[in-house]
Amino acid sequence: MPRLDARHVFQAVNALDGLLAAGAAGHAVAPVPALAAIAASQAALTAACLCPRCRFLGPVITRVATTKPEVALTFDDGPDEAMTPRILALLAEHDARASFFCIGRRARQAPQLVRAAAGAGHSIENHSWDHSPRFALFGSRRLAREIDETQDLLADLSGRAPSCFRAPVGFRNPWLAPLLAERALRYAAWSHRAFDTLDPAPARIARRLSRALMPGAVILLHDGRNARDAAGRPVLETVLPTLLRGLQARGLRVVDLPTLLAGHDRALPSQDVPERDAAAAPRAFR
Repeated sequence: MPRLDARHVFQAVNALDGLLAAGAAGHAVAPVPALAAIAASQAALTAACLCPRCRFLGPVITRVATTKPEVALTFDDGPDEAMTPRILALLAEHDARASFFCIGRRARQAPQLVRAAAGAGHSIENHSWDHSPRFALFGSRRLAREIDETQDLLADLSGRAPSCFRAPVGFRNPWLAPLLAERALRYAAWSHRAFDTLDPAPARIARRLSRALMPGAVILLHDGRNARDAAGRPVLETVLPTLLRGLQARGLRVVDLPTLLAGHDRALPSQDVPERDAAAAPRAFR
């Protein structure tokens, strides 16, 4: 039996809704149960779009099966004139590599930062052109344009076509999986999310990131947007050095996502820890 992809699921859900609606209109199906079924199917599809690590809409990388002591560090929403150079300097100090999921429009405005990141050995990945909050609602044509324009620009700036894609805010579109497959792009989520765009407390972010951290983890941070701590500094200026030292102390090598995937190349299902700041979390990095 051929494997169903997101396009088939989306078409099946809407076909079922059409049949139920037609049946209700012609009284072949009781109107109230039919409308309830339509609402339930659309609610399920919406929930899948809003669940960054759900596999209902297609394959998704959350962790990677590996026996090597490696984790992937990823940054979203850049490049940023202030934060990206600081991050590059910190990564260089700790001999760490990362993946920068760049917004196409921002890369066009600061091409020198993309070139600098690529030149330092980091991977440049696709994070859409505009980072639109309506990304999950786009039609397939608009979606393809968001992917392709960013892909072309980043390939030109970095000398390498991105191999991974991450949707804005992690909200996927029902048409996304088949479009990515056609372009040999893999969809990347995360196992550990810092919430560094919202949380002003570096210590709390460190606890969140250290929880159940193990080889194969994919860590999500942001260079494009950052919350400010009590002193008015971007939280990442405190969190990132602490994180890098903690990973080194645990014997975990920090690599970009394509390096983590290479040689292992088996993304694990979404079995990672819930995204919450548990009181019982292990001690934070020192």
